[in-house]
Amino acid sequence: MKRNEDIEVLSGQLVAQNMLLQMLLGQVTLHGPDRGEELRHGLKAGLGAIKGNPNMTQREKFGCEKTLEDAIDTIDQLRAKAGRD
Repeated sequence: MKRNEDIEVLSGQLVAQNMLLQMLLGQVTLHGPDRGEELRHGLKAGLGAIKGNPNMTQREKFGCEKTLEDAIDTIDQLRAKAGRD
């Protein structure tokens, strides 16, 4: 039972880290119109690198890709709301 509890703690930590990432991306995007595009470009490049990484399992790739795609989506949504699309 201890292993399941440890996994739940780690899962909660990952959710919090993802939330922090989204908040930081929002701050950068809203305070610098060009910086949001630079971040988006960097995240897209990272996403491509992860997809082609032979050293990761499919599940690892899925988790990483989902997080990066969520970050890109956050930038896109904030830019649209700020009228910078």
